[in-house]
Amino acid sequence: MNSKALRGSFMLLLTALIWGCAFVFQEEAADSVGAFTMNGLRSVIGGVILIPLILFFKLKRRNEADSSKKPPFGRALPGGIICGAALAVASNLQQFGIMLNADLGSGDSGKAGFITAMYIIFVPLITCILGRGIKPSVAAGVLFGVLGLYFISVKQGFSVAKGDALLLLCALAFSLQIIAVDYWGERVDVVLLSCIQFFTSGVISLILMLIFERSTLSLEGIADAAVPILFLGVVSSGVAYTLQIVGQKHCDPTVASLIMSLESLFAMIAACVFYKHLPSLREVIGCVLMLVAIFTVQTPFVDNAFKRLKRSRQ
Repeated sequence: MNSKALRGSFMLLLTALIWGCAFVFQEEAADSVGAFTMNGLRSVIGGVILIPLILFFKLKRRNEADSSKKPPFGRALPGGIICGAALAVASNLQQFGIMLNADLGSGDSGKAGFITAMYIIFVPLITCILGRGIKPSVAAGVLFGVLGLYFISVKQGFSVAKGDALLLLCALAFSLQIIAVDYWGERVDVVLLSCIQFFTSGVISLILMLIFERSTLSLEGIADAAVPILFLGVVSSGVAYTLQIVGQKHCDPTVASLIMSLESLFAMIAACVFYKHLPSLREVIGCVLMLVAIFTVQTPFVDNAFKRLKRSRQ
């Protein structure tokens, strides 16, 4: 693995770590504000904190008198809108899927996390439809990853509830966001792309907030959720999603989705730290399978073994 791919993988791993810890803050915020309110505010905050960074790089390029590296806003705008729309759909579907299952008495945050992380299957399927092949190591890694996610997340059987359909659509929307980031991240300035993505997602969610949550919206509720919303906006959105876009520039989208699915593992670790929840044997097995999955896609052993097998049959 070259240094750029290694650096990209590390950024995606850090993204998964932040997202895993963010579940704690999402649960706290959900007690005080609605889904559209939370997702709208966190996205706008994420966009706002990137503006100084964009201005800094713009000033730096001007001082270096290098206009060729100037990121054209017009080129980044379509990609940012597409990525932001997919992000808005995914994040809101996830929250409403969890809420619907909870209202029906079939809520299980572990199962919700498992279904959401099914983007590790959707991404390679979509890339195949688009004409890209999948290496044997990646296919094996996806298999280990799905098994690991199941052991970590699903603890009470796997009954199908109405909210699960929304969560499955959420996984599909996240898959489209990952693939859109893979396409546009190579063509435009990544910080500008991330900023436009957040404002697009924020505007969509805030419009829906005014339509569907006006009756329950209150400044008191927003004030109660201020700390978790700030964390979600600054760290989980502004930092993590930007790391995702930068990291994906140097990673295959299927490998990227598999690394980011480690958020389930980090969510379990965060629960251990914040809620004093000790992992069960089942969860430990899941962690091992997830680590095997990452090792499989990041090393050449499986691909080399597959090549040797093909040569032996010729």
